[in-house]
Amino acid sequence: MTISSGNKRLAADKTGYHRDDDDGDGEAQSGRWLISYADLITTLMVLFLALYALQLAKNRELEVRMLEHREVKTEAATGSTHGQVDVPGAPEAARRQLLSLLAPLQDNRQITISNASQGVEIAINAKILFNSGDARLLPESFDVLDQIAGVLRDRSKNNILVEGHTDNVPISTAKYESNWELSSARAGAVVRFFADKGIEPHRMAAIGRADNFPLIIGDDAAARAANRRVTILVEY
Repeated sequence: MTISSGNKRLAADKTGYHRDDDDGDGEAQSGRWLISYADLITTLMVLFLALYALQLAKNRELEVRMLEHREVKTEAATGSTHGQVDVPGAPEAARRQLLSLLAPLQDNRQITISNASQGVEIAINAKILFNSGDARLLPESFDVLDQIAGVLRDRSKNNILVEGHTDNVPISTAKYESNWELSSARAGAVVRFFADKGIEPHRMAAIGRADNFPLIIGDDAAARAANRRVTILVEY
């Protein structure tokens, strides 16, 4: 009987031991799903915050575009020239006005004004601007350049590209090793003159073309004289 009772107690002890283990596993499993649930809630919260931030950015961009649109309409209505107003026909009208203002300066032999595909182009023969092989502006060129600068300063806000062109006769001096240096220096001299007359420097660029874009093809004196020039392109 004693042994039997002991076996019962041992069986009871073993059974109780196993029950305690089962309860511990259940509590651990219940804790795991709570952690997973918390992770899901955190992820959803981050997702919603990201969507909210994106929506705020889109709303801000829309507000900026509406404000710019109002400013453009206001400038168009008041005729302001502080910016480029996107009004149908405005660039062509501005071209015609600039051509009209520059027309009195035109000299068929020395200065030409033309309506080019990129804008209004002013071509000036180099002999009225510089001595041969030099990039210092002649005093007699100041008057015509001053008139051009006045028109481009007061009646245009577009970019200005100044290009120097030479003939095809190579040059090699202590100051200018090739026609590249000479043509670049001549374009730079005109740009500096315009800047001194009040044209905003950020609107201008000086480029040397050397003899790569001749006005007239040929090696005779007349062709070389015509190819030595400075062109001023007002971009439209």
